[in-house]
Amino acid sequence: MMPLWLLYLGVGAAGGFTAGLFGVGGGLVIVPTLYWLWRADPVLGPQVMHYAVATSLACIVVTSVSSTWTHWRAKRMHFEPLWWLSGAVGVGAVTAVWLANWLPSNVLKLGFGVFALATCITLLRKQANDVSQAAPAKPELMGAGVLIGHVSTLLGVSGGAMTVPYLVLRGIDMRQAVVVSSAVAIPIAFIGAVGLGLTGASTAHTWGYVHLSAFVGISVISTVFANAGARLSQRMDKRKLQQAFAGFLALVAAHMLVF
Repeated sequence: MMPLWLLYLGVGAAGGFTAGLFGVGGGLVIVPTLYWLWRADPVLGPQVMHYAVATSLACIVVTSVSSTWTHWRAKRMHFEPLWWLSGAVGVGAVTAVWLANWLPSNVLKLGFGVFALATCITLLRKQANDVSQAAPAKPELMGAGVLIGHVSTLLGVSGGAMTVPYLVLRGIDMRQAVVVSSAVAIPIAFIGAVGLGLTGASTAHTWGYVHLSAFVGISVISTVFANAGARLSQRMDKRKLQQAFAGFLALVAAHMLVF
């Protein structure tokens, strides 16, 4: 059997690349994979989704900072209400940390799969607009941000799977939505990871619900691939990028709902 540390590096490469390419932080790769790796573990198994979610959020802090830095250096950040959206998702993340400790793993797993499938369908039905509309008003952004932060923290994702479709549906260019999503992921992931680390029961290999060796292994390699994905996202055709994102979500949904 392949050593776990080598599997963690592979997860980090895949999660980092998708984080940069789609602005999703990598959680849509990391959570299902860690669930599959740990579901039979005698220690982690009973609360496997809690460990997968918390560890994913910790890794997303690293990948999102790396992706955002790549976009920032290239001067691709043109979304003025970014700080309002970032503050709102932080509020949603705080409320989700409390709720996550009361939900069983099976509920989190089902919610993750349904969420990925619904997002996939939404993106496939939406055409990529050539002309961006004005950014949503601040009250709308803050309401959407709280919801995005809450749901994303519960599912262990960066918010990109909600942020990107929401912004695209509101007329924001797909490539700019990816850039914004990378930045918005940082407060979601940081608050969620710290909260679940503090509230979960620690074991020999974990800080609360955060699995330390998995976090290190995934994060070490993810930054390199996150930068590569971020650069590619800005070169791809908008519609092709949108379709690729939808296909990626369909695979994730199938994995979580069927297996």
